[in-house]
Formats: sequence, C-alpha cells, structure tokens
Amino acid sequence: MLKLENKSIAQAIFVAGYKRDLEIRTKQFEIEKAFKSIIPAVSVNTNIDDNANPQAARVILSNGLISAHFTQVSAQLNLDINDKDWPGLDDIKKYIIHNVTIFQECLCSVVPLASQLERGLVVAVKYPVDIEKYSDVDIFGYIQDKFISLPSFGLPASASLNVGYKTDDNYYISLGISQYKMASSEIPIGSSGLILDFSSLPISETGIELKVDINSRPLLNTSNTKDVTGTILNKVFDFIYGDADKIMGIK
Repeated sequence: MLKLENKSIAQAIFVAGYKRDLEIRTKQFEIEKAFKSIIPAVSVNTNIDDNANPQAARVILSNGLISAHFTQVSAQLNLDINDKDWPGLDDIKKYIIHNVTIFQECLCSVVPLASQLERGLVVAVKYPVDIEKYSDVDIFGYIQDKFISLPSFGLPASASLNVGYKTDDNYYISLGISQYKMASSEIPIGSSGLILDFSSLPISETGIELKVDINSRPLLNTSNTKDVTGTILNKVFDFIYGDADKIMGIK
C-alpha cells in the first residue's frame, strides 16, 4: 500500500522553551528586527494581558508558509511544506534544517541562551496511497493490522497510535500514526455569510501520517545541553531516513 518514492513531509514545528518573560509583549519590535532574516514581515501584538495564560501568543510573525509566535514561556516556528514546490525529500530536509538553525540563532539575540530551556522538533511525514485504489477502511485496516494488537469487531472505522520513549542519552521521542486527508476545491465568491461544508469537498490526497517528535526535556537541570538543537535535528532526520520506513512497513 505504501510506496517509498511517494514519501514526503507536510510540516515541521520547532519549539524552544525559556524562563517566563513577563515583558515579552514589549519586545515586539526587537523580535521583528531579530527575525527579519527568516520571516520578513510586520509583527502582530495580540495585546493579551501580561497576567493572562503565559502560553498564549503575545507576538506573531507570518510570511507565506512560515510563521512564528512568541509566548511568555516559548518561541515556536511553523514550517508548512507544499511538496509540489520541492523536487525531493532531501531538499525539504535542507530547508527545515536551515530555517530551524537560523531561528535558534535569532532567538538567542532576544532570549539569552542561559534562559532557554527544553527544545523540541515535530515533523509530520506523509505516506500517500493511491486514492483510486484504497479507501478509508483500507487505511484504517492497515494501521490496525500493523500497529494495534486487538481483535477485530467489524470493519475498521478509525485507527491511530501514539507512543513515547526516553532514549539512553536523555531525549524524549514520541511517534504518532494516523490517517491524513487533503481536500482541494475552488472556493466560490459569494456573500460574506457564505458557509462552506469542508466535509463535502473532494479529497485530493489521503494516506498515513507519521509524526516524529523529539525533545530535550529530560536534559533540564543537567550540564549536557551543548548544541541541543543540532542534536535534535540530526535525531529526527536520522529516524525519518532510517527506522521510519521499517516501522511503516516499507521494505
């Protein structure tokens, strides 16, 4: 069902935690200037009260398929990938590594390295299937047969899996496996009250998504924090290029 040559990446999310900064909202233009090389855009201040939820975004940057938001406790980079713009997986890998590395360097000019805490990277890997040949039932059945040791009680109607591990060198790795769908359709131009039923849109692509999440939380309060971001990048892509295909059942 799954073919290696169709494998691609849908999204990458990099998160860097730091000690709570109650004044991050006032650093809007400092952030905008520091991250101009990676997200050349006018920043948005959400004007959320400093005493409100520390995980709520205070400053947002967005330019096309790349965006970032800054809370009192973390900075997050979102990279959405349109695989039609890329000739292959290697080029997407280089793009992600480049942007995450630059984002980390820019962050150090706003949040001192000594104040930074755990870092993590989530990469969503797509394994498309032939939409004309395989149905939702086939996809759910594949996930259940491959990853879930339960007796069948009928036709598969849903299936997903989430597991997590702590590695010997003190990193967390979590894996999520589920179906994904991509819908495409021209949105008609009409009145402002137009309501779209997205469930009725034609499906352009479907398959199985593997989310690889590696973070350095177990390293907190230890001295082993040298080049954590670089280590995480290497671990994620070593897994995607190595163990991922075996786990997904591609020989």
